[in-house]
Amino acid sequence: MSKNNDNLEAFKAVTAKNYVDQAKFFLNAYFDDVVGKGEGENVWNWVNKFIELDKEKGKSGDSLDEFSAHRFLEQIGETLRVVELRETLREIDLDFNKRMAVVEFLVYRYKKTITELLKKPQGDSSLLQVAEDKLRTVSEAFDKLQIQLAEQKEIEENARVTLAAQRKAEESVKAAEAELRTAVDSLSAEEKARADKIADLEQKSTTGSSQVAKSKAAAELAQAKQEDPLPLRKAKLTQEAALKKVEKERKAAEAASAKSEAAQRDAEQKTREVEAAVVETEKALEEAKQYLEDVKKNAVPRGSIWWMERELEEKQKYLPKKKQNK
Repeated sequence: MSKNNDNLEAFKAVTAKNYVDQAKFFLNAYFDDVVGKGEGENVWNWVNKFIELDKEKGKSGDSLDEFSAHRFLEQIGETLRVVELRETLREIDLDFNKRMAVVEFLVYRYKKTITELLKKPQGDSSLLQVAEDKLRTVSEAFDKLQIQLAEQKEIEENARVTLAAQRKAEESVKAAEAELRTAVDSLSAEEKARADKIADLEQKSTTGSSQVAKSKAAAELAQAKQEDPLPLRKAKLTQEAALKKVEKERKAAEAASAKSEAAQRDAEQKTREVEAAVVETEKALEEAKQYLEDVKKNAVPRGSIWWMERELEEKQKYLPKKKQNK
């Protein structure tokens, strides 16, 4: 097998890596030429654009088909005509598989060669493996925390809305209960006043100071007794029945409010759990960052280290502000 064929096979092994590992491979080889000249962020954005456009495999993908590659070039500002785009893709497609890998694009973009790339040292990765394991631990903890935060936000919002609605319903029922109780009390007072009046007149009609007073009381008593008490009693019974019904509704509303308050307390407990997870995630984050600093003092792949630091920086953006850059 010729040297060129050897290089092509070795290069195919690189293009078979996922998008991120291809970028690390290239940055390990050309760290000073790329990151050292302020181009690291461009590579970061391009890789993420590859992942975004790879609808089938996403992060685990290794190359884009021609259509997606066209879209990629257009989205990064390569406003070429179709013919020019195809020619550019032919130049980029170094392994001739009609697909565009990240490393192919980077070799093309920075005017490097396969032979030169493959000759560049990748650095000692023995210490890097431990750093990557620590980063993976942080990533898993972070992802778990993000899920917990999302769930907690929904739980707290639902609990808040439910409790507010229940309290409003409870207040409405209590207001209706108070109104009915006032009506019942008023009817009871009216009924008592009638009974007291009749009792007073009965006494005066027999024990009055004079016959005239007795006769007057007797006449008034007869008139009072002629008044039909049924409407008053019926109204009172109706209001009392309504009051009993609303009392049941009030008790049910109070029970529902108590349940909502319990849900609110549960939500607060969940918040404390999430906050504890935040603390643990930050500890893991700080440990990973410190270990990376220690690893950087040795002869390790600088491009891979830079990429790991950039991933840590990205994840830290989504931690609660009080936990960032503590």
